[in-house]
Amino acid sequence: MKVAYAGEPGAFAEEAARMLPDAEPLPCASFAAVFQAVERGVAERGVVPLHNSRAGMVEEVVRLIARSSLQVADRLALRVRQSLLALPGVRLEDIQRVASHPQALAQCSGFLEQHRWDLVERATTSGAARQLSEERDSACAVVASARAGALYGLTVLAADIEDDPENTTRFAVLRRLQ
Repeated sequence: MKVAYAGEPGAFAEEAARMLPDAEPLPCASFAAVFQAVERGVAERGVVPLHNSRAGMVEEVVRLIARSSLQVADRLALRVRQSLLALPGVRLEDIQRVASHPQALAQCSGFLEQHRWDLVERATTSGAARQLSEERDSACAVVASARAGALYGLTVLAADIEDDPENTTRFAVLRRLQ
């Protein structure tokens, strides 16, 4: 069963999609693209983040659900572990900027504020990891999953940097009305 999610391989939403039986995760460029994939029948299900225990509601997703004809068929809870990732050989003291999705930055605000780095918003955590691997910017790090780091050849500088030791994101499972 094809399950659409926003982001690229290594996204937390991909991990949530894999929680569904017989899931074949299908990456999409945005939350809106996940809704479109399900509405058009390209995917049987979609998985989108609704709420994080630390950062709160994902407002864009809430607005999309309100305007959509899709049904929330189920909800999934995923324990989210954030990592600070950088290019191999880069040290913590080399970092000047940290890029990620605003929700991920909010989930790690305590850790990030200790270092006074410039924060740069990206569309997805996994997209930030891919972009760093392509741009090769040694002054930049990203907040994403350790799996995203492994997929894109990045090194974990710090693991479990989320402020809440039980950091959990609840995902909605979308489907067409039956």
